[in-house]
Amino acid sequence: MITPCPFDGVVFDLDGTLIDSVPDLALALNAMLDEEGLPHVRPEQVPAFVGQGARVLVTKAMAAVGRPIPEGAAGAATLERLHDRFVALYEAEPVRGTRPYDGAVAVLDALRAQGVTLGVCTNKPQGPTLGVLEALGLSGHFSAVVGGGVIPERKPDPAPLLLTLERMGVAPDRAVMVGDTPYDVGAARAAGVPVILVDYGYSPVPPAEAGADVLVSSFAEVPAALARLAATRAKPA
Repeated sequence: MITPCPFDGVVFDLDGTLIDSVPDLALALNAMLDEEGLPHVRPEQVPAFVGQGARVLVTKAMAAVGRPIPEGAAGAATLERLHDRFVALYEAEPVRGTRPYDGAVAVLDALRAQGVTLGVCTNKPQGPTLGVLEALGLSGHFSAVVGGGVIPERKPDPAPLLLTLERMGVAPDRAVMVGDTPYDVGAARAAGVPVILVDYGYSPVPPAEAGADVLVSSFAEVPAALARLAATRAKPA
């Protein structure tokens, strides 16, 4: 039986939290690199590129293959061209190998059955985010989805998370963020939202050092972590 959720809303990061998207990100990156006549990145390199949006992902991939994007106007134009091409390649086939993490769908179903409002807040561009959620049959679980580009700010800025909560109709003090990177922790802290971190995702630092309120090792542990977090917050100072 799933532990009852004591919060009104839960906001999830996407890549590295709800879904393992590395296989398809690697395929799209390598298709882009093929067009540029450049060597491939290895799939195991890709998690280190993820978390700050598609432009950073492309920038890190180019550096990894020995072709860093230069500074200045010419470099900015190159980045925009490569970004747009990567996104187009990724959107064309976003779920060849992407899957929800074990236990994710069952937990989402259980939380919704309890009347908990769910949302997604990710730095992944909005178009691919919506496409992936739809293709995986997950879009119906969420009352709000805010991806990169919906507003100029990105996590760890709190603005995307606060917008997600506004669209969900949930106050920050009645919500929890679940993510996998320091960018999720930073956004949650700045928004006044407690945060659970999964330790299996794409964090660029050891998850235990990212400053989350609770650390879990599987998605199935999230409901119990929500209850534990609520109990901790209810204790007198």
